[in-house]
Amino acid sequence: LHSQDSRRITENSYFTHVCLRRQTMQSNAVLVAELRHKIQQSFQLAKQYDWLIDSYVLDFYVDNHWDRLPASWNSCFEQLEISQLQSLLTVELKSTECHVWPLSILASRVLLGNLCLSRKLPPDEEPEREPKEQSRFRERQKLFNKSVKLKKRHEIEQFSRQCWESIRKTGVEHLVDIGSGQGNLARTLAYGFDFNVCCIEQNEDLVATARQKDEELSSRLKRQVKVADLKHPVHLSKKVNLEDVDPGQFAQMIRDTFNVEKNSPFQFGLVGLHPCGDLATSLIKLFLACPEAKFIKLVCCCYMKLSTERDRCQDYGFPLSSFSKQIQLNLSYEAREIACHAIEQYDAKLEHNFEELKVHAFRAALEKVLIQIDPALKHSGIKSTKVTNLTFQQYCERATSGMDITLPRELMDSEDTRTNLANWRRVVKFYTLRLMFAPLVESIILYDRWLFLLEQGVDSD
Repeated sequence: LHSQDSRRITENSYFTHVCLRRQTMQSNAVLVAELRHKIQQSFQLAKQYDWLIDSYVLDFYVDNHWDRLPASWNSCFEQLEISQLQSLLTVELKSTECHVWPLSILASRVLLGNLCLSRKLPPDEEPEREPKEQSRFRERQKLFNKSVKLKKRHEIEQFSRQCWESIRKTGVEHLVDIGSGQGNLARTLAYGFDFNVCCIEQNEDLVATARQKDEELSSRLKRQVKVADLKHPVHLSKKVNLEDVDPGQFAQMIRDTFNVEKNSPFQFGLVGLHPCGDLATSLIKLFLACPEAKFIKLVCCCYMKLSTERDRCQDYGFPLSSFSKQIQLNLSYEAREIACHAIEQYDAKLEHNFEELKVHAFRAALEKVLIQIDPALKHSGIKSTKVTNLTFQQYCERATSGMDITLPRELMDSEDTRTNLANWRRVVKFYTLRLMFAPLVESIILYDRWLFLLEQGVDSD
């Protein structure tokens, strides 16, 4: 996990890049002390604003969130234009800023700048000549884009290049992707960068789809790029119980998959694109237990699905480090959920399409209507619906079309509902304030994982 001066988090995704090698604890004393300090300070800041971080936006009207803001914040944000909110999502104070923020907002932004991991890539040091692996991928790049969304494509390309960097540094020739799904990452790693890739996925349907897509892509490569010799991903339809895995047997399974002779030296890298919840922590523990695992790279997601001490399970996923457990570090489900939001996409909407953000106010207004109908409908799952060119009534009809309920017109068109909808900008402003603290929550989780690995005698690059 890269330190504050060399993190690798892309601007269009919450890209958590972890690359680790086994070294000694003694060389990490300064780093351990720094991480402990950051965890403690970050936790204190998060606790100070837990009233904001833990407030769901869909409860905005039900719980009168606007009235919870400090008086100075309330006065400031009431007159603030939506376009001025963008600066809250960047920790850098710009010389062009002309709005007078409350002192507590300014102080919080300074602290966030000091404590949070950056979400920007450092400038690359371009080699004099492009490596052949990079050149090969660039030559074939467009062929990998079929049925892969732009955001996913961006993540795969960035992540694959980072895998190449680690393989170049460590000399590892094999990669293992657990929870590989349809194999989109594996195809880029194998066909784009010529890596040996083993994919492990328990869903047989996903494995079948992955193999079919492998065949389609390899055929296109042979036909259009005239590639004769390709390294194909190897797909295993297996359920690996990471809570009770035998490291020796696991390494032997990977060795057999790649047909590596018994007495030959063998090492591999563990990779994962969006391992969900506890899967990420299980992969970290597998890395620690398996000597053949040379490095691990994870792009994590779904922090809210992490198990905690409150779940009364013996081996929970957060926190991991002894220090964090000692200080009783904890983050609510709501806090861990906000850490997963795509801040950069939201920031772009603030600048160009802030009318689209009205959906949060529509959802919050609908929530109040639902609870007035029946309190048991609180936080009901509804259909995702865009509000562009929709009235509130049209939005509600579409959003609740899967629910067997009738929305009374007197509630939909009540004075209270009309007032709520007229104040939709307040919802956007409150949501932006919550997002301001989202990187802090994610940083706490990642600092804890980093410290846990250092406590186990592992060092990052």
